[in-house]
Amino acid sequence: MSRVMLVLCCLIGAFAPVAASAAPAPLQRFAVLIAAHDGGEGLPKLRYAARDAQRLNDVLVDVGGFARSDILTVVDGSIADVRRLLDELEHRIAGRKARGDDVVVVVYYSGHASNGRLHLGDERFEMRELRERLSASSADVRLAFVDSCGAGAITREKGAVLAAPFVVKVEQPLGSTGQVIIASSSADEVSQESDDIQGSFFTHHLTTGLRGDADRDHDGAVTLDEAYTYAYGRTVAATAATRAGAQHPTYAFNLQGAGDVVLTRPGGADVVVEFPRDLEGRYFVVDLDRHLFVAELDKLKGGASEIALPRGQYAIKKRLDSHLLITRVHAREKGRIVVDDDTMQSVAFTDDWAKGSPLGASFNGAGNAADEAVSFSFALAGGVLTTIDPTGFNDGGLFPSTAGVGLQARFNNLVRPGVALDVDVGFGGTRSVRIIDGGVLFGVSKLEVEVSTLQAGVAALWLPKVTSLLGGDVVVGVGPHLAGVLFVHTFVGDARPAGLTSQSYFSFNPGIVGVAGWQFSRWLHLELGARGHYMPYTIDAVRHLLTIEGSLSLWVDL
Repeated sequence: MSRVMLVLCCLIGAFAPVAASAAPAPLQRFAVLIAAHDGGEGLPKLRYAARDAQRLNDVLVDVGGFARSDILTVVDGSIADVRRLLDELEHRIAGRKARGDDVVVVVYYSGHASNGRLHLGDERFEMRELRERLSASSADVRLAFVDSCGAGAITREKGAVLAAPFVVKVEQPLGSTGQVIIASSSADEVSQESDDIQGSFFTHHLTTGLRGDADRDHDGAVTLDEAYTYAYGRTVAATAATRAGAQHPTYAFNLQGAGDVVLTRPGGADVVVEFPRDLEGRYFVVDLDRHLFVAELDKLKGGASEIALPRGQYAIKKRLDSHLLITRVHAREKGRIVVDDDTMQSVAFTDDWAKGSPLGASFNGAGNAADEAVSFSFALAGGVLTTIDPTGFNDGGLFPSTAGVGLQARFNNLVRPGVALDVDVGFGGTRSVRIIDGGVLFGVSKLEVEVSTLQAGVAALWLPKVTSLLGGDVVVGVGPHLAGVLFVHTFVGDARPAGLTSQSYFSFNPGIVGVAGWQFSRWLHLELGARGHYMPYTIDAVRHLLTIEGSLSLWVDL
C-alpha cells in the first residue's frame, strides 16, 4: 500500500524540478525501502512487509524510471542498520548534488508502528528522527511513506494503535524543493492487508493502476489524479466488507502550479498486455517466474484496458462462477499481447496451475505448489565421473576418473505437475596408465591410454520448492535415471603392442539422481547434481561396479 505511494511521489519530484528551468539539471532518483516483520514482544509477526516493499521496488523500476541499483533495502534490520542505510543514502545524494544534479529521494517503511515510533523488532525508531533526517537532507524533494501494520487472520489491521496518521504536508513548493509525507487512510481508520492478495489493499490496487489500468484517457501515461482516483475507489470497495471496515485513502499536497503529474508511462514498457473493449469480468495476472500475484482488473465491457509488465512468463486468469479461464503468456520479447477469452483454457479451481494466485492454488501431498504448465529448460554442465569397484579390479586403470562437460534438457510438468523429465548427454576424457597382467608368458605391461567417455541418459525428477535464498527459490529434486555409457581406450606411445589401437566397453546403467537448485534470476538458475549408477562388467566373471558423478550446471529457463 505505501509502497506504491512511493512511486507516486517519487515521480512528483521527478517532474517538478524540470519545470523550474529552461535547461533542467540531470535528475537522479533514490529510494530507501525498510520492511520489518517483527514488531517486538506481544505483537504477531507480519507476513507481507517485505513483499509489499518488493512490489514497490518492481513498480519503481519497471515503469517509474528508477535504476534498481539506486534502491536501497533493509529487511528485518536493527536501528543501526536503518541509520547506516540512511547515511549511505545521504552520501549518494551529496555526490550527485556535487555534480549539479537534481535529486528526488523516497523513504518507505512497512511494519508495526505506535505512538510515533516505528517498530524494528524490540527496538523503536522515532518518526521524529526520520522527519529530521529528511529535512536535513540535501535532496531537492524528500518523500516519506509509512505503512504500519497490525495482524489478524484473513484480513490484518495495520496500525495496532488507532492514532492519527501522518498528514500530507508540503513544506516548500515542489517546483523548487519540498518534503511530503503521505498517509494511506484517514485519521480514524486502520489500513489493511489481505492474505488473498498477499499484501496491502491500497498498494495492490495502486500498483495495478500504475501499471496501466488507471489510464483513463488511454494516452500511455498514468497521472497522479488517475492513479489516486483508481486506488481510492478500488480500496474502498475491497475493504467495505472487512472486519475493520472501509478504508479511505487520503492525500493533500500542493503542486504549486506544476499541474497534473505523470507518475508512470506504461505505454512505453517492454510488454503491454491489452484487454480489448469486448472483454468483461475479473482478470488476474500472475508472475510465473517468481510465483507472485501482480495485478487484478475488474474489466467493464466497452472500455479497453492495458497492463505494463517487464519481460517474463505470466498467467492470465479469469474467474467464473464454476471454473477458471487461464492462459500462459511467454513475454520474452518487447511487444503487445492481446487477451482473448476464446483462446484461454478452461480448468477447475482445483486444477489451477498458476502460482501466486489470489484464488488459491492447488497443492500436492508434500504441501508444495505444483500447478504449472509445461515449460522447457536447457543447461550446460561440468562434472567428474568416478567408477568404484569394491573388489579392487578397477585398480588397473580400466575405468579412471574423467572430467567432462554435458548438455541437458528438461521438460517441466510434462508427465504431471511437479515432475520433470530430463534428457542429458555428456562427454569426458583423461589420460591414464593401463596396467595389463599378461600372466607368466607376457608379464605385466603398463600402457599409456587416452580414455574417452560418452554418456546419454534420461531421468524423471520430482522438483519441489523448499525455501527461498537471497531473493530466489531453492528447489531440490530426486528421481530414477537410466544411462548408457561408452568407455573408449585409445592406446598411445611406443610401448603399445603391435596391432593394439583401441578397446571399448558399453553398458546400460540404472541409477538415481539428486539435484539442488537456486533460481537467482527470472531465466537462469544453478544446480548441483549427483548421480549414482550400477554398472555390470563382464570379462572372466561378472563384476559389480558403481559409477558416481557430480556436476554443476547453469540452466536457462524458457
